[in-house]
Amino acid sequence: MRRRGWSQERMAQELTNAGCPTHQSAISKIINLKPDGNRRTISVDEAIAMARVFGIPLEELPLPPESGEGRDLHDLTRTVTHEGRNASHQYAQYLLAWARLRHRLTSEDSRTAYEDFLTARKIDADTARHAIAFWLDASSWQHATTAYDTLHHLLQAMGTGHDLTPPAQDPRERSSTVPDLLRLRDLFTTRIPGAPARVVPDLIYRFADTLVRTAMLPAAVPVIDSYARGIPHPADDVVAEIDRRLQEIAEREPHDRNDYLESLAARIGLRHQGVQPQEPVLELAAGLGVTTEDYREAKKISERYRETGVR
Repeated sequence: MRRRGWSQERMAQELTNAGCPTHQSAISKIINLKPDGNRRTISVDEAIAMARVFGIPLEELPLPPESGEGRDLHDLTRTVTHEGRNASHQYAQYLLAWARLRHRLTSEDSRTAYEDFLTARKIDADTARHAIAFWLDASSWQHATTAYDTLHHLLQAMGTGHDLTPPAQDPRERSSTVPDLLRLRDLFTTRIPGAPARVVPDLIYRFADTLVRTAMLPAAVPVIDSYARGIPHPADDVVAEIDRRLQEIAEREPHDRNDYLESLAARIGLRHQGVQPQEPVLELAAGLGVTTEDYREAKKISERYRETGVR
């Protein structure tokens, strides 16, 4: 439950959905010690449902939590494989799972745990090492990312899917990364720190396509993986990388008005850092040395969150 970030209510619902009606109070009694130091006994039906919910053989259920690293990594490989075969709206989640897997396998202890896990299931050592090498292979990751980019452009052209005519907006506005970067900044500075650890994974999944689209996934994956395992993680490095990219956009030499407005949007985002200013627009524009018209147009860009068709 901790590794998945599940609450007691979520666990009870999962067991109920698996055919074993369970109340949250029953989960609490299983988890928490009684005054005599014992816990509530788990019935056979509950044990079968738990094994089904966690996707593990029944005989593995009593194993200590520290033996779960290999199982976790195996679950991630199955997630990548499963999501990769699914419909297009699962593609961002597929890449997010792959990024988590790669991040975990950079640890020697994790690679050893995964090799041990596969070996225990009659997989020979060479095959196990080959599997790990495949998940870590740079060209495999690049292929997956390229596939997502191709799919993203197709979905963008399709709009909502009901109308195949591309939106009649300026393509430079639609392709600006500033709104996505500011949206991610708000996620990692405000929404994640203010949310219970157990709900953060579901929150992050809703931003998976934005993380991939802005190429922020590698920087964010340590935070994502930690919360997915039920462990809070500081996001200072992610925020610093977002600010660095916004600063690059703010300082680059504009080639046309669209470039200028995008760089101004980045400056506005960095200046206000998610706080809604109370000063009149005239004063805000003067503080940046721009006209009120330019300020208003750039502010619209900074507040525009693109619709991608990926959910």
